[in-house]
Amino acid sequence: MNAAELLLGGESGSVALIEDGRRLTYGELRGRVEQAAAAWVARGLQPGERCVVGLPDGADWVAAFLGLIWMGGIPIAISPRTDPALVRDLIADSGAVALLLEDDAAAAVGDPRALGLGTWRSLLDAAPASAAIHQADEDAPAFWLYSSGTTGKPKGIVHAHRSVAHAHVFARDVLGATPADVFYSTSKLFFAYPLANALFAGLRLGASVVLDAEWPNPERVARNVARYCPTLFFSVPTLYRRLTEAGVSFASLRRAVSAGEACPPDVAEAWLRLTGLSLVNGYGTTETLALMLYRTADMPGIRATPLTQVRVDAEEGGRDGAVRLWFSHPGVALGYSRVVTHDSACFGGNAFSPGDLFRPAGADAAAGWAFAGRSDQLLKVFGRWVDTVALEQVLAQRLQGKVRESCIVPRGAGSEDTIALHLFVVPGSADAAAARKAVEEAVAGLPSYQRPQAIHLVDDMPRTETGKLRRGVLGRMLE
Repeated sequence: MNAAELLLGGESGSVALIEDGRRLTYGELRGRVEQAAAAWVARGLQPGERCVVGLPDGADWVAAFLGLIWMGGIPIAISPRTDPALVRDLIADSGAVALLLEDDAAAAVGDPRALGLGTWRSLLDAAPASAAIHQADEDAPAFWLYSSGTTGKPKGIVHAHRSVAHAHVFARDVLGATPADVFYSTSKLFFAYPLANALFAGLRLGASVVLDAEWPNPERVARNVARYCPTLFFSVPTLYRRLTEAGVSFASLRRAVSAGEACPPDVAEAWLRLTGLSLVNGYGTTETLALMLYRTADMPGIRATPLTQVRVDAEEGGRDGAVRLWFSHPGVALGYSRVVTHDSACFGGNAFSPGDLFRPAGADAAAGWAFAGRSDQLLKVFGRWVDTVALEQVLAQRLQGKVRESCIVPRGAGSEDTIALHLFVVPGSADAAAARKAVEEAVAGLPSYQRPQAIHLVDDMPRTETGKLRRGVLGRMLE
């Protein structure tokens, strides 16, 4: 098996990639991947050796990434915005023998193993047209991704060739995707969610995938939607909120997926009013690659995606009815690159259990599950359980239009009697004084044990480059 070969089986004359107005067919993409593989061989890479790829999204990224897999190398996808110091740490952690970065980033890292994009293109021009394909066991490492670092130091997550074989099943069986569809994700390819659900799924189906080197904003997304008419759209709650506030038109869409973090109900409702489409909410992790759970508007709870098997953790439960789940799926990674001691997430028996909690959505498992937040977001305060995720959603409903976003951060440890809740809010249409007054009134209506001790107004919430909220940064602001 070779994961790159699995992704290049579309009709030779069909469009595979769309980038900045240019269309690359499957035949052309296969040629570029094979030439990239030959360039890596000419550079001296051997099967099994690792290489960091930190380019903007585009055909160069895809060809370099898949070219490494084609010849047996192991690409490590990172953000092109990664700080040089962190890049050096990732090199040390991964043992990478080469890096492919933008020219300025390669110079800033100051490592002789780093290739700038200009040098890489020269290598491509001089390389043979093809290279021998490396066949591997389905459980052999194919590529690495790094975690976003929301719970600690980023860690390498090792994915196998088999993870690609079924990457299209969610899109095909839940979204009804076919080769006629055009996939567009606003999130970037170093993030597991778009890598699996847009690029891998689209290519496995022989469909077209829109790529954009620029970082997304409502204006940029509106331009791409008008220009390329995508039919399947993938984004994160933060950007969905901004898109609905901007009133972006999505006339070509037939399905839209939200993942990356829990989608607030008011965001889903605003999207429905804007587009007439119900969001498909997905849940997955970098460790699972694929989405493990999903929910549509007519479902009482989130349930397993096709091929996903779910079991309840028998060792941990009882937190106000919330339990941990284990997921088995072909997309589950092989493991971590380093020993992890700071996170409750863990691998075991070809399955993965994230540091998240869930509650049954109904009387039995058939109703699905309700997301209850991370294990550190379900707290006991003065003898009563507080679900901070549910509390944030209650406040969002009460404060629609007055605040754009809210986040609850606990402070204090060791005893439920010392825990204090702090509420961070980003003002919406109201000015700061009016927003604070509205928040105070909303908080006053909560039970005493749920009321935040303090309200903090901020201009924006700190986020990772994948769009996830960095609650730890907010917590450090309280120190």
